[in-house]
This record gives sequence, C-alpha cells and structure tokens, in this order.
Amino acid sequence: MRRLSPIMAILLTILLVPLAAWAAPQRHTLPNGLKVITSENHEAPVVSFQVWVRAGSIYEKKGEYGITHLIEHMIFKGTPRRPAGQMASEIEALGGEVNAYTTFDHTNYYVTAASASAGPALDILADAVVGASFDQAELTKEKEVVIEEIRMNQNNPSRRMGWEVFAQAFGDSPYGRPIIGSVASVRAISRQDILDYRARWYRAPGMLVVAVGDFKTAEILPLIAKAFAPVSNQPAPAFKLPPDPRALGPRLKIMRDKVSQASISMVWLTPGLPDPVVYALDMAATVLGDGETSRLYSRLKEKQGLVDSANASAYTPEGVGLFEVEASLAPDKVEGAWPAMLQQAMTLATQPPSGEELKRARVNLAAGFVRARQTMQGQARELGYFEMFRGGFEHMATYMQRFNAVDVAAVADTARRWLSPAGLSVVIQVPEGAKVPDLAALKKAAMAAYTQAPAKAAPDQPQRVVLDNGLTLLIKPARAVPLVSYLLAAPGGQAAEGQGQAGLYSLWSRAVERGTKDMSYEELTRELEDMAGSVSGYSSKTSAGLSGSFLAQDWKRGLELLAKVWTGASFPADQVERAKKEQLAALRAQENSPVSRAFKRFRRLVYGEHPFGHDPLGTPETLAKLGPEQLKAAMGRMRGPGGCVLAVVGDVDPQAFIAEVKSLLGGLKGQAAQVTVPPLTTPAQPKVEKIDEPQAKQSQIMLGFVAPGLESPERWPLELADAVLGGMGGRLFEDLRDKRSLAYAVQPFYSPAKGGGIFGIYMGVGPGKEQAALAGIGLHLGRMQAQAPSPKEMARAKAYYLGGYAIGLQSYASQATAMAGGELNGLGWLYYTKVPEFVKAVSAEQVLATVKKYLNPEHRAELIAGPPPQKEAQPKAK
Repeated sequence: MRRLSPIMAILLTILLVPLAAWAAPQRHTLPNGLKVITSENHEAPVVSFQVWVRAGSIYEKKGEYGITHLIEHMIFKGTPRRPAGQMASEIEALGGEVNAYTTFDHTNYYVTAASASAGPALDILADAVVGASFDQAELTKEKEVVIEEIRMNQNNPSRRMGWEVFAQAFGDSPYGRPIIGSVASVRAISRQDILDYRARWYRAPGMLVVAVGDFKTAEILPLIAKAFAPVSNQPAPAFKLPPDPRALGPRLKIMRDKVSQASISMVWLTPGLPDPVVYALDMAATVLGDGETSRLYSRLKEKQGLVDSANASAYTPEGVGLFEVEASLAPDKVEGAWPAMLQQAMTLATQPPSGEELKRARVNLAAGFVRARQTMQGQARELGYFEMFRGGFEHMATYMQRFNAVDVAAVADTARRWLSPAGLSVVIQVPEGAKVPDLAALKKAAMAAYTQAPAKAAPDQPQRVVLDNGLTLLIKPARAVPLVSYLLAAPGGQAAEGQGQAGLYSLWSRAVERGTKDMSYEELTRELEDMAGSVSGYSSKTSAGLSGSFLAQDWKRGLELLAKVWTGASFPADQVERAKKEQLAALRAQENSPVSRAFKRFRRLVYGEHPFGHDPLGTPETLAKLGPEQLKAAMGRMRGPGGCVLAVVGDVDPQAFIAEVKSLLGGLKGQAAQVTVPPLTTPAQPKVEKIDEPQAKQSQIMLGFVAPGLESPERWPLELADAVLGGMGGRLFEDLRDKRSLAYAVQPFYSPAKGGGIFGIYMGVGPGKEQAALAGIGLHLGRMQAQAPSPKEMARAKAYYLGGYAIGLQSYASQATAMAGGELNGLGWLYYTKVPEFVKAVSAEQVLATVKKYLNPEHRAELIAGPPPQKEAQPKAK
C-alpha cells in the first residue's frame, strides 16, 4: 500500500474539510430524467445556477458550423413569456449576472444573483434554456452581432494564432474548426436549423442543472423541477467522439503577421478523458511550465534570456487532447528559442522531474483546486465539470489523490509515449523579416531531442489597529476556505511618477520581489512555490505595494516573506534588467491588440500630460532611464510605516497576526511620502482624433469625458448612469447591438480614481459603421441629458450595480484590496461596506443632473482607430 507523503496528507486534509463544511452536494433525478446537483453554502448571500448541455461544436454536422455558439447568443433573445431584451433587464433588476459560454464538447448557461432573488433568477434562466423562441427577426440581427465577434477575433493576432494551432494539430477533425464558425457558415444557418439542433441535443439525459449557494435544497428543488419539467425525456441521438487525428508530425506553420512581439506554440496530440494518463500529463505540464521555478521559466527566461514568458498546459477533453508549450518573445530571439523549448519538453522522458519538482507541482495543483472554490460560481463549475466529465462530483474528494499516485516514472513514461515527433505541431507567429526555422530543421531538432530523449466562519469581528510606528492594520477573519490574502499598500503609483519617469512604479512592481538582502530571487521563488504561495508587487494610479496569498497553514511564514521583501528588497541590477525586458515585451504585446492600443491613445487624448495620461508601462525611452537607484528611491518613499496600510482577510487569528506584524515591521520608522494628484482639466472644446490602421478589420470607437473621482459624492449618480446604459439589459446593448446589430462589443465605462476619472463608451464596429455608431452613442447621451431614467430603469441599474459589486467581493484578495483602498484614499477602511446604502440613496434626478454636468458633448474626447474610409460603391443603373 502506497503511503501519502506528509505534505500531501496535509493538503488532502485542507481539500476535504471545506467539502464537508458546506452542506454535502446532493444528486437528484427529476421525473423526466434530468439530473440536478444542489450544494448549500451560506457563507455569502449569493446563489449560482448553471445549466450544462452536452452539445458543443464537435456535435455539429456539415452545414451547422457555428450553430452551437449562435444558439448560445440567441437563448436569451426572447421566449413566449418574455420578449427580447427583457431577460437581461430582469436579471440585472434582481442584482444578478447572466451569461453563457460554448466549448467543443458542452455549453453552459449560468446566472449568479443575490440569494434573496434565487427563485426569480432561476425562473429566468430556465425560461431561456427551455423556452427560447429563436425569433426570425432577432436571429437576423444576432447573426450580425456574431459576425462582428468573428471579425473582432480575426483582428486579434493571438486569437488568429490560437485558431491556427488547433487547425494544424487536429486537421479535418471538428476540434480543428473555430467554435464560433465562419462568416459564411453563420450566415447560412436558418431558424429551422436551430430548432432541429435544439430538439436533437437539448434533452434531459444530456443536460445537468447545478445549484450552489445560500438556499435550502428542500425549497429550491421543487422550483427547479417545475421550471425544467418541459425538457424532453427522450435520449439524445447516439454520438461518437470524432476519431483521433492521425499523427502526421512534425508539422510547421509560419504566420507572418503585423505584430511586434513573436509567439511560439508547440503542441502534441495526447489522450483525453477518461484515460488516466491525463493526471500524468497535468503533472508534466506543471513541472514544465507552471511558476517561476518551472523548467521553462527558470531555464529559458531567467538563465538564457530567450523568452519573455513561457508556460505549459495539458488540454484534456473527452477523447483526444493537446499538450502545449508556448512562449512570447522578441522576434530576434525566435531562432534560439524554438529549439530550446523543444528540448525542454521532449527531454522530460530522459530527464524526469526530481522528487522536489513533483512535490512542488502537487502543492500548486492543490492550491489551484482550493482557490477555484472561493465563489459560488466557482463551486458550481467544479461540481458541473466533475459530474459531466469526471464520473461524478464525488470524485472531487479524491481528485488530488490521483496526482499523488503520479510518480517520477509515470511522468517519464508519459513524456516518452506522447511527446514524440509524430504528434508534434508547431505554429510560430512573427513580423515580416524575422528568422524562422524550416520543416527540415524542425524535424531534425525534434528527433535529436526525443532520442535524448470550507468550514463556517467564526463570529470574528473586523478590526483596525494602528501600531506605535504608525502602520495601520486592517484585519478581517474569514474561514470559508483555508486561505489568507494580504495587501501591504502605500501612496505611490502613476501620480507619484516624476517628469520622464512614466512606467517607474510598474517596473517597481515587477522588480520588488526579485531578491532581498538575504534571499536571492531563486531562493525566494522556490520557497513560495513550495508552499503554493505568492508575493508580488502591484501598482495603481495612486498607490503601490505588495500582495500575498497563502494557504492558511502557511500564513505566518507567508507574512515573514512579505515583510522580508518590503523591508529588504535589493533590486539587483540583473533582475531589474530582466524586469525591464518583461515590461518592454508587455508594451509590444499591448501594441498587438487593437483594443488595448485604442484605449491607450484614448487615455492620452482625455488626460493629456496629466500623469494619468501616460501609459502605466511607460515608453522604451522612459524605461531606458530607470534602474536600481530609481527603484530604491521609490521604495524609500513608500517604506515609512506612517501612511502605510497592511490588510489581511482569511483564516487567521487576529491577535497572533498583530503580534507577528509587530515583530516583523514594528521596528520601521518614518512617514510614507504622500501623493498629490494634479487637478484634471476639462477640455474647452471637443478633442477628436482619427487613427488610420489599414490592416484592421474593425474600427475601435471611444467617446468620453473627464469625470469625478473616488472621493466625490457625484461618483454614485455616474455609476448608475453607467448601469442604465450598460449591461445586456441596458440602453446601449438593447439598441445598438440587439436592435441595430452595429457591434458585437458595446459598453460604457466609468473608471474613477482619486482625483478624477473618465466616463466613456466603447464600441468595436465593422468598416463603414463608424458614423452610425457615433450617431447612436450621441442619441443615447442626448436622451440621458434630456430626461431622468424611469423608476424601472433606476431599480434595474441599482440591482445590476450592487449585484455585480457583491459578486466581485467574494474573494479574500478583493476584500483586502477594498479595505486598504478605502483607508489610503481617506474614505475609511469600511467604506466598501457602505456602498450599497450610497447607491440606494441616489435619485433619478441626481443622475440627470450629474449627466448634464459632466457628459457635455462640447467637452468630449472622441477617438476612432481602424481602417481608412472606403468609397461607397455606386448603385448600378437599371
């Protein structure tokens, strides 16, 4: 009998306790054969309902490509009980979120809402899934929306590469086709096609309902049974998984694209579920590419400097899967990087992982498994996935034991069997002129490498403690999951950057944990990964600091490491240079994304020379002037405990925590430098900018205004104006997307910071639709200025905002951030708990007055980035 190692025994205890602490999940079967999983969890007043359907893109016949995803779009577009647009409005009026996603092998429809609205939220979700009308007029409009989504993806270099990776690996298999379909295939789908597909696959034996959250099973189960009673009890047609693609590798595809950063993806065909080899594949991927002590990161990035980032993953759906090694890098490094990547992956067989590497991999996998269950929707996803694809949710309890059974020999055997040249496909995306391998070189290198071949929370009260040296501690005990999150924050960030120092604090956040006075970067990283913990820098507009996350058993050592970095960060010159290279790579990657490019230029257009107008990443020129001395100086300005905040949320004893902080940080003296945000200037006249991008397949449109900041009471009317316009039930989505099909992406955004912010609207539209889009935005801004929102709109907006707010605060890290932010910004550390009352107190008249004051078109900033205008074709004479 194999004995568990001590560390795995501890981890398995951690994993099993939360499962027992929730009401144990229960499986129910309705009269029509539909399975239902319920799991009561009363830690937060939130519920999540999910409907899983065994219908993904691999289930599509010729002539149906893209139909599964199109149905996902159409499912909320009206039923006999609810016309188009009403579902989203009702959900948002309940303070909920509703959405869906489509994969190769299943579709998931889900709603998350406040528990007080559990019944109505469930009714809306069930009505959509069971009773969608698929109205012809709505279908015609939604096809245009999906086509815009396809164009948006075609405009994204990383998405194009992802499609190509699957196409190369899977060939003619259904896994080789984009889930979304093509413009031609989507246009060809008829309403009857959709009705036939739904009748074929949306049957009880192939569906699953999952309910998790703050409810009583005895009360919610009858509602589920009634809502889903109409689902057919007939078995779905026999479906045979696509045959495994023939291994014809090595295969090579070079994509010469308009990018400034190169990307390499290497994939091997592997088995998928239910083959038990998937556990060894996951372990191999974790050893190879998960974390900074992984082989890819430590050897290719840290030691050789060949890549900016690298990772590995195992994609294991039913039937056949992929093992992927990928990297992002400077184009001039491609020639040296691809053989090194190949060698690291394919020599797992002859250089198998050490016992230390396996232990670290198990800890990381265990920590990821725990963290996925922090939210109700995360728990529902885990239950649904295990029930549908892993043989039942009961296997969650023994999941990590399967990884413990994977030893060094199993990883080596798996690598030898599956990471061979025959199953290899390589896709390399580079700009024009970059040196790349040919197929002969790839085959030679591949053969050479291969032959080398939660318990309920205790009634602890949050508390604020100020130490004698001025350091403020914010403590919120929480015991739903065995985790602890820290945030150590000080004034800093963009607003503190001097002239010509753009990017300073972003660079600081990348370099601060890369070595201390008595620990090297490698030593610190190894210890953190051994305990599946993290310490990392962060930077915002007006603050900067360290965040940390640890399993509860390691809270004390985690705090010691956080303090060690804060008090002793040494900023070694070589590590600072590596951090600068990473930041330059991030700048290049940003330039590859049309949306990111547009937002960057839009911020500059609105803010001008104000610090908020600079790219947080800086520029190549400003980064060239920054080094260890500038980072040490920034650290010195922040380190004084007076004005600093350390927030903790999680499974920790408050008194023990306070005593430990006094021991570690009580000796610090001084005051952190305060940050003054320069006043924002509202433009006296419109600022309009048009950027021609000849290669673009879509135009990015942004229109916005200088707006109040976090501390302003006028923030809350603007938050509700954003909610009236935004969301699937908001004015913009309903009109500009649902009715007019002008765009796939249309959304307002309000980003307040200390001292001010931006209120704006973004749309991504096809060529030729720019003026119609701008006119539509103008129409809705005019309506907002002319008349106050209706009582129904105000109720929906408040519920929509507050529902999203509650959902966003589920994780411990988000709560620590909210407490520290309130303290630093002078709002009060429990300010975040008062937000609901602030929002509820806003009147429609206040929204109207605030919109009139700030969203004046004469003071707007307007940006269009996309293909230059094309001459319209003249109609032919009859």
